Amino acid sequence: MNIQKLILLAVLTPSMIALSGCGGNSSGGGHDDHDDHGGEQAGHQNEGHDEHDDHAGGDEHGDEHGDEHGEDAIKLTDAQLKQAGVSIEPLSGGMIATHIMLPGEVGLNQDALLHVTPRVPGIVDQVNGLLGHTVHAGDLLAVLESPELGEAKIAYLQAIQSKIIADAEHTRQQTISENTSKLLEILRKNPSPTELRLEADQLRVGANKGRLLSTYAQMKSGEANYAREEELNAKGLSTQADLLASQQMFYSAQAEYMAAFEEIDFSFRLKMQEAMQALMIAESAVDNADRRLHILGLSQDQIEGIATEPDTDVARYELNAPRSGRIVAKHITPGEKVGTEAAVYTIADMSSVWLNISIYAQYAGTIEEGQHVTIHVDGRTASGIVDYISAIVSESTRTVAARVIIDNTDRSWKPGEFVTVRVETDKAHADRVVPLDAIQTIDGNTVVFIQDHDGIEPVPVTLGRKSDTHAELLGNDIAIGTPIVASNSFLMKAELGKGSAGHDH
Repeated sequence: MNIQKLILLAVLTPSMIALSGCGGNSSGGGHDDHDDHGGEQAGHQNEGHDEHDDHAGGDEHGDEHGDEHGEDAIKLTDAQLKQAGVSIEPLSGGMIATHIMLPGEVGLNQDALLHVTPRVPGIVDQVNGLLGHTVHAGDLLAVLESPELGEAKIAYLQAIQSKIIADAEHTRQQTISENTSKLLEILRKNPSPTELRLEADQLRVGANKGRLLSTYAQMKSGEANYAREEELNAKGLSTQADLLASQQMFYSAQAEYMAAFEEIDFSFRLKMQEAMQALMIAESAVDNADRRLHILGLSQDQIEGIATEPDTDVARYELNAPRSGRIVAKHITPGEKVGTEAAVYTIADMSSVWLNISIYAQYAGTIEEGQHVTIHVDGRTASGIVDYISAIVSESTRTVAARVIIDNTDRSWKPGEFVTVRVETDKAHADRVVPLDAIQTIDGNTVVFIQDHDGIEPVPVTLGRKSDTHAELLGNDIAIGTPIVASNSFLMKAELGKGSAGHDH
């Protein structure tokens, strides 16, 4: 019995004694006789037998004229009950939350765990992220010196340079193409040599311009010479041989011009296509080099800054935190050679944790995936969703593994700690609910004390579901609304025990 109960008994006992004294005169007289005539043993024994006979007669009389329960009733005033801390409340319904106790372990939320692995091999030059540090996305964790990254950066710079050259050549060929197209259009109009020089003077074409103008002028000269020989031959002033010779020269010059025209008309388009193709290849090379750097972990801002960074940083590789969290594992030191096979940091999002629970086989059917559960551990209360239940019973422990995701914003749950988990599995209404403090066991029977016109007396009951604080009464032995002893009912049990002992004596 704890201290509080001892104090309550101490307070209540004088009241009980006073009440008992009011109805116990004959028994007291028997004891007085025993004290006054202790030397006359035989006479005292006879008197004692007479007194017990009188009591027996009184009990029979009570059975005939009294109430059976009334004899066991405890009669206390409201003031006495209040002084003893005994509360009387009407029997009513309420919610009963059932639960089971299970072993568990707090673990990291594996879905919110991040392993940080370098994208390139290298020698560790600097370590910024330390075990236990809280980092944010983009924070610098470590710096490596990586030849592979340096080569990738050099390839990127070379690709950019090649693109610049290809772009300039494309621009030049585009100008030549446009001017050549204009020149050919002028020639199709069959201008005079003088008109041709004036219109083509500002066109930048290159060697093709001189070739076209030269062959065109030769053709025009041959044409004029042939026309003059025809005129002279018609007047008889020129021989047929001179006419044929001028004709041959004209046709030869015309053929050379037409060949030059067609060749240049085709070649300038081909060169334009080649320049465009070269530019596309150069652009693709830059894109591929850019992608390569992205694969190695560089951001777009870092890639754009390569062209202006100092030569000493060409092999510098910065390992940054991909997201916010807490560093829970670190495997990197300055001077160490690291590769791309193993993680050097582990970052955990501690805002939520896993509670890994071992469910005993007999309770496996009481918890389901997706079920909302309330968990009580060492004075802490949390709620969560059952995220996973294993389909296999462990051979070693004969339990089923289950997992609950718990909010850990306040960081009160520490991964790795072992806990005994109270999982609330159900919460339902019951018509008759009493506090556990109202329940006592008398002579092997579970009872609840009720208050009626006779006083306070025990009534046997059958219990149903239980929670940590209340129990359900099955059946209708006690009517709803009946006053019951809701707290400190052990005092009523103690008083019954005292009355029973006195009656036996």
